[in-house]
Amino acid sequence: MFKNNERKRNRIKEFPVVFGNHGVLLRGKVLLPEETNARALPGAILCHGFGASSRATEPSARILANKGIATLIFDLRGHGSSEGVVDNRIIDDITDAWYLLSQLPEVDARRIALIGHSLGAMSAIMAATRIHSPHALVALSCPPEVDSQLLKDEPLNIGRWGQNSPPVLEHPKHGAFPWLKGIAGLLCQVWMYFHGYRVRVHWQEFFEAFPLMKMSQALRELKECYKLFVFCEGDKVTPYQKSASIYQAACEPKAILVVKRGFHSAPLLSRSLRSQWINWTVQKLTVGES
Repeated sequence: MFKNNERKRNRIKEFPVVFGNHGVLLRGKVLLPEETNARALPGAILCHGFGASSRATEPSARILANKGIATLIFDLRGHGSSEGVVDNRIIDDITDAWYLLSQLPEVDARRIALIGHSLGAMSAIMAATRIHSPHALVALSCPPEVDSQLLKDEPLNIGRWGQNSPPVLEHPKHGAFPWLKGIAGLLCQVWMYFHGYRVRVHWQEFFEAFPLMKMSQALRELKECYKLFVFCEGDKVTPYQKSASIYQAACEPKAILVVKRGFHSAPLLSRSLRSQWINWTVQKLTVGES
């Protein structure tokens, strides 16, 4: 088993990258298949979820690279080793990542997929319209669209997170996420410490950005893009019943994969589920190749 895994790793070459055109330096890595033909490679950009880092997407990236896809993973602003704080400009990070990958001589800029989990999915959808439509878009456990009513319904909470406390908080150093209490908050802290995750958030700016992320409108514009939405019925973080509306808003071509039970991070952790959306992505990126 070890030798097989070692051979797989040896088929990938990787190099670190530091990039960013919007005043924040982002850090990540590019993974390339070691053996390539004369043609430029299709590419993929993986965007992790809130409170995680590129390490959450690296196993998926390695599988994609082994299947012939040039793959970029990176820490979103405020996460991991990247600079900045989580605010209202995460979409800029994904457009910067797109520019970096599309400029590599090994990559075919016409065949790049955006893949995001949770907050990364929401941000990838919004970024897709800025880059004039990726070849494919994969949204894993995407949150539902949020309107301005959130700010009206939760003024005390929003104010407490953004005004009656330091403008920027780092988690888990400053505790669990503000909406988690009791056992849930403790488990969140343990989970982040265990994985070595950290996130720095400007809560007021972050929550004010949510109503501006009109995913339904963006998805109606992506007419030349293959779209896949992956949900788990057991997801308690972004309930499928609420999130499925974004699939309904999307124009064709589109597909949906809903699995029974599961949980929020299952699309990244479950081998069987992960293989389904990865195989779909590879098929869409390589269609027409001889």
